[in-house]
Amino acid sequence: MNKNTFLSELSRKLRGLPRQECDEALNYYNEYFLDAGIGDMDDVTPLVGTVDEVADRIREECTDKQIDKVNEEGGIKNSTTAIWLIIIGIFAAPIAFPVALTIAILAFTLVIVAGSIILALLISAFAIFIVGLVLIPSVFWCSSFAQGLVLLGIAFVLIGLGGLMLIAFFKLGQLLVKALISLFRGIAKKRKAKKEAKATEGGLS
Repeated sequence: MNKNTFLSELSRKLRGLPRQECDEALNYYNEYFLDAGIGDMDDVTPLVGTVDEVADRIREECTDKQIDKVNEEGGIKNSTTAIWLIIIGIFAAPIAFPVALTIAILAFTLVIVAGSIILALLISAFAIFIVGLVLIPSVFWCSSFAQGLVLLGIAFVLIGLGGLMLIAFFKLGQLLVKALISLFRGIAKKRKAKKEAKATEGGLS
């Protein structure tokens, strides 16, 4: 495969990856070919491998980088991007399409279910926190000082409890996302390894 065809095919196979990652990869190989003195019609496969192999490496590196970003920074955007890259990798892996589709649907379903549960817990915790805040002004309308102190104490308990629950459920959500990412990352790698092992055995036989 010549240089121009290689870069064109690589660009097509990297669709779905973040634009910055895709551009950096294409620029890297374009500069690499220029530095190596590769002509437009020269075969680049012996030098870098097939376009499928190169695309797989780039996706792997991009996914690993995004997972590291999730572990270091967290965040909904980072986590969503990591899961998306894993799903792209599953469909790009050399496994049967029905299997890839099943894994992707399972991943999407688990993310939706886990996200809904965590969101419901966060809303409940936030509601408790707000109730505590609302109770504070009502202290001034209490009929006795003792009643006001009791109400104020309840308000502070609710505020503290709601705040702790918000932090705890947020951390729980992060742990669940990381667990899902690790789970499906592992499944994708095992499926790919098994398929490649079978292909190698078939080639040897």
